[in-house]
Amino acid sequence: MNEPTEPQRAQHTPEDAELTRATWRLGLLSAAVVLAAVLGVAGVALVGAKHALAAEADSRREQAARSIDDVHDASADLWVTVVNLEHGQLESSADLPDGLPDTEALAAAQVQGGEIETVVTTPSGRVPVLTIARDRRVVQVAVDPAQNREISERIVAVVLLAGAVGVVLAGLAGAWLGRRAVQPLADSLTRQRRFVSDASHELRTPLTLLSTRVQLLGRHLDAQVSDLPPAVRADVNGLYGDAAALAGVFDDLLLAADDRSVRPDPVDVAATARTVVEAAGAAAAAKDRTLTLTGDSTAVALASQSPVRRALTALVDNALEHAGSAVVVDVVIDGGVVRVQVIDDGPGIAQGARVFERFASGGSGSDGRKHYGLGLALVAEIAGKYHGRVSAGARADHQRGAQLTFELPAVR
Repeated sequence: MNEPTEPQRAQHTPEDAELTRATWRLGLLSAAVVLAAVLGVAGVALVGAKHALAAEADSRREQAARSIDDVHDASADLWVTVVNLEHGQLESSADLPDGLPDTEALAAAQVQGGEIETVVTTPSGRVPVLTIARDRRVVQVAVDPAQNREISERIVAVVLLAGAVGVVLAGLAGAWLGRRAVQPLADSLTRQRRFVSDASHELRTPLTLLSTRVQLLGRHLDAQVSDLPPAVRADVNGLYGDAAALAGVFDDLLLAADDRSVRPDPVDVAATARTVVEAAGAAAAAKDRTLTLTGDSTAVALASQSPVRRALTALVDNALEHAGSAVVVDVVIDGGVVRVQVIDDGPGIAQGARVFERFASGGSGSDGRKHYGLGLALVAEIAGKYHGRVSAGARADHQRGAQLTFELPAVR
């Protein structure tokens, strides 16, 4: 029997695409780092080589000027002019370029003697020239820069070739190592996605049965109980609404596990807020707090129904937890956004508090439930998913309490 191998991964999953992008990014980053290092080394090497070649040329120029008596004694890369003061004869190298000899320097050396350093412009560039008067002669020497230029070009070519090979190898090595490093994370995300989709799918079946039983319960009560109290009818309807909301949560989880993109739909945020406020009425009454909805009767935004309801539910639940006596939910259309403001009269929000970060708060609430600081973090994620934003701070009317704002793009 064959030994079990690594778990098979779904092909063309979002994790595969992210893994490929991460691999390329790491490879390109590695190549960029090596390229920067190669360019730095090449620059330093070229500058050092130029200084060394210039020093060597100066040394050869001085040595030749002090030792050469005849232009035929000079090597091919030296430009030499010799003036014999006894005979008044001037002799120069056959390949002397335009600009040489430096007649002014020769004349000055004949008059004042000693050494004269000048720079002459030639077709090969600006060339340092040394003129020395000695032994009834004036010798002028310059070094042909062609040889040094050729050496510099060879150094640059070798460094660039080595650098190109190094950049390619570094990119490939970075991509390979990056893929090996990121692969376990991609596999973990794939398993997580599979778990979320499988669990959500399996839980939808009993939830559908629960919703059906609630509907049947409502019908039986209508048919068999003639004097059904309105409160009982309201609770049954609320139970059905809660089951539908929970089904929406599972649909969202399935949607999140699906790698296909989904376009947002028009959502009446004002109507959703009314539903949330009505559903939270019992909780507000149990906490002895008033819960009021104000603002526009219709406010349509681009989002999805279930995430918006979850976001508003989390905001209202948070406000009821911290309010002293009253919570107001205000929904308005302001320009191109639908703005929901949830205002309470509680202790407020401390300066610099990161309420929209996961696990930013914890402990038990007034109802004894354990809180994990996830509700407002999910609100922020929903807002970001639909190109909206959230904020939290003091109340605009400067009264005691907090004001949390949830915005979504309005339908134009």
